[in-house]
Amino acid sequence: MITEVAGNGRILLTVNENGDWNELFYPFPGQFQQLREARVGLFDIPNSKFTWLRRGNGYAVRQEPFGPGHLPESVWTDHGVQMAVRDHVHPNHDLIARVFRLRANPGRALRLFAYHAFQIAESMYQDTAYVDPATSSLIHYKRGFFFEFFSDPPFTHAVCGEHTLRGLRGTYVDAEDGRLEGRPVAHGAADSVMEWDLEATPDRDVEVRMFLAAGRSLPGVHQIHEYVRSGGSERFVRESEAFWETWVQRRLPNPPRGLSDLGSSVYRSSVLQLRHCTGANGAIIASPDTRSLVAAGDTYNYCWWRDGGYVAKAMDEAGLYENSGRFLEFARQCQNPDGSFFHRHFPDGAIGSTWHPPPFLQIDQTATVIAAVWHHFKRGGDPDVLLDLWPVVKAAANFLTKFRDPATGLPAPSFDLWEERLGIHAYSTTAVAHALERAARIATEIGKDPSEWRAAASEISERAVREFWDEEHQRFVRSLSPRDDRLDASLLLALKLGLMPWTDPRARTAVDGIEKRLWCAEQGGLARYEGDQYYGRENPWIVCTLWLAEARLRLGDRERCHELIEWSASHATPTRLLPEQIDRGTGEPKSATPLTWSHSTFVDVVHKYAESEVRGTVADE
Repeated sequence: MITEVAGNGRILLTVNENGDWNELFYPFPGQFQQLREARVGLFDIPNSKFTWLRRGNGYAVRQEPFGPGHLPESVWTDHGVQMAVRDHVHPNHDLIARVFRLRANPGRALRLFAYHAFQIAESMYQDTAYVDPATSSLIHYKRGFFFEFFSDPPFTHAVCGEHTLRGLRGTYVDAEDGRLEGRPVAHGAADSVMEWDLEATPDRDVEVRMFLAAGRSLPGVHQIHEYVRSGGSERFVRESEAFWETWVQRRLPNPPRGLSDLGSSVYRSSVLQLRHCTGANGAIIASPDTRSLVAAGDTYNYCWWRDGGYVAKAMDEAGLYENSGRFLEFARQCQNPDGSFFHRHFPDGAIGSTWHPPPFLQIDQTATVIAAVWHHFKRGGDPDVLLDLWPVVKAAANFLTKFRDPATGLPAPSFDLWEERLGIHAYSTTAVAHALERAARIATEIGKDPSEWRAAASEISERAVREFWDEEHQRFVRSLSPRDDRLDASLLLALKLGLMPWTDPRARTAVDGIEKRLWCAEQGGLARYEGDQYYGRENPWIVCTLWLAEARLRLGDRERCHELIEWSASHATPTRLLPEQIDRGTGEPKSATPLTWSHSTFVDVVHKYAESEVRGTVADE
């Protein structure tokens, strides 16, 4: 499971519970996942004992975010040895620094080993790995991707080999007798091991700075290597630490008053996760987690327009205005000619995989982009933004106006926000009405005619309340065509977007009914909907619980809102990452971790909680 994350908009590095590198995305967060496996090992020379450092293998691993920038740090201890490892992704060079600091009591000679197997361009074949003695570096490459390892001090020895094919386990086995004896070059499913011979003492750290430069050409990675060599390795480590210290000080808002220390820490982590999961090109991935690849054949490493739109709004709230703007520019590049948005896209803008039949629509995703444009303008106040994005808004709003069910006047059937059912859904319908009304506001701001969109928004809103409210049972149904009256937490999100005024008694009735039925008795938190079986039976979700927190806030119960915010924070991992859902039996994180939408919703609701204290009310969406 991912426990720590670092990135710079091109590289995204994740670390797992063993303290090993888990995923290495380049040149976009979420694409391509270049790393198959990484290991760190120690050979105790006097005792002739070798160990791969991981949980259950003789060493304890402690992980906590380091410093204001929450840099990944892992500390291994046992057998009289302590090794702290800190990972840095340089802010403007495509460079990772992994700094090892070792002590031993009693002092002794140790050999440190670092093993890496790549799957360059997400394929583990046709790779090459070689040691270059002229530059004291080790290089992996394929086609237009190059990865160069080097270190200070230089590695004592390095070898290359193969894994997986022909029954080979991997070159890591060459290290397990404490001595490397392999080849200086390998191709196919290539891997490598580096060795450093060290003298560790009890009272002073012995330090190894291992660097990995990423690039699209061999001269490119060599150039980064030369930058580090000529500028001094310590300088490049310090630059990455200093950048994040400055970024947090200058850009990250102070956590609102009233949060616990844990809540404040999760808030800071959440803003950082929004930054890390946004590419330099504006793509926002749902999660860097790739574990679902084995079970489902796919991952969360895509840009969804619904997730991205809500993340962009949270970034605006947290002051990451430029990042939100880049997302909207990315949306402009990916919009379909008819104004709609496809199910999801790869981080480079290519159309992503889908399990929907044509026309591949979740209609609320198109709506969310329009809403994000309005929110971006509202937070920044720059009319030029609306002019720049007017073609996106106009095309999307015209599409939504036409994509209507002739029988009801509501949006035509599409897949729901949970991506499971085709129909006319309460949340999707409300999202469309909300988007069209925001499109009308945008039109008004820049002198365009808003009348068609405003009329459509009004008509859809009025019909939505009439069609989705079940007077007999005093509840909303979640879908029509076919009718589905199971209680669903997305109705809270529909109320947030204006399904009906919060002052309407039916709003409170709906919220009360959803909380009563979907609240998880075992762990707390709110499930998605009645009968949900995704990764377990009605597991509580972070986003759903936070939707309930906002609903309670808007209904005047700030104390309950605060309780639900703190519940969400308490279910972050020890390294402050928020998962998609919580196992209702064990309380452990379930499914994608971290989930960017969980973090953005935490940021959004915390800001609304703070706003309600200052203003006494919460602004509409």
